[in-house]
Amino acid sequence: MAKRREPTIPTREDWGDVESDLDTAYAFKVFFGKSIEEAIPKIQGNPIERADEIRFMPPVPFRYYILALRDYLLSEQSRGDFDAPGCYLRLIEEKLRDEPEKILPVMQHLEDSIERVAKAQAFYDADVDIFGDFVEIRARIVTAYEARCRSR
Repeated sequence: MAKRREPTIPTREDWGDVESDLDTAYAFKVFFGKSIEEAIPKIQGNPIERADEIRFMPPVPFRYYILALRDYLLSEQSRGDFDAPGCYLRLIEEKLRDEPEKILPVMQHLEDSIERVAKAQAFYDADVDIFGDFVEIRARIVTAYEARCRSR
């Protein structure tokens, strides 16, 4: 059985020209050099802002730090964090639609979490009337992912 390769912290080179975009520059300031474990408390403190910063990262950092968002959501620490799961699911949906090349290489690492987060709306205290139905968002993600896989 092949050993699963652990992702490595993105290098300075992976971030590219962070000064050319204010959103990327701020994401770099918050996340650069942080391990997934070190990024989780930053996400926990403000998931809406952190998900937005992950959104604007270059591909390699994006693929790494979305795993931190995933790991946070799969942890007990996220109980009652009604903002984080919707941010996560909508970020995945958006990237599949608008920048599939950025997210497709890590979708295999996200699939299980998408299912688990969608089915745990009550765990996060995320009211369907306010945050939408996570199962419906998951269905749109699955449809988009399948369409992208067929078009490859």
